[in-house]
Amino acid sequence: MTFSDSGKIPTRVIVIQLVFLVVVAGVFAFVKIYSLRMDKERAARQLAERESRITDFFNSMVAEDSGRLVETQRGQMHPQTLRSTPSVDELQQTLGAADTSTTDFAGGLHLTWIGSGHTLEGSFNRGQLYCLSLKDNSTGHGTSAYVSSTNFQAF
Repeated sequence: MTFSDSGKIPTRVIVIQLVFLVVVAGVFAFVKIYSLRMDKERAARQLAERESRITDFFNSMVAEDSGRLVETQRGQMHPQTLRSTPSVDELQQTLGAADTSTTDFAGGLHLTWIGSGHTLEGSFNRGQLYCLSLKDNSTGHGTSAYVSSTNFQAF
């Protein structure tokens, strides 16, 4: 009896199709799991890079006035001041797009970058930075550095 005469599918063909289906499903599952794992690793790496950019930028923009001490809620500290007053575009070029953007009643712009451990807020007046605040996300404490060290605030 030939294959076309019997009307039955040989067991061997069914087994080959099942093996092929299992192999395809296994490859698909492996790719899916691997891509999810790679996405998580990439997201963690990007978050760490963002956190590093936030803290590095704050440290590069702020200078301590070592000749003075001021009393704060956290004890005595050297007041801090801004080294320069970059524009909005310069900050966004360095740190990337801000997570939040607000304006105050006087038309000042406030941009916030949120990292895993710190939040950086830049306050702008007429497009120039006048205040930079760095807050520790775990404690809520931080510092605000202004153009003038007389306005320094630790919180």
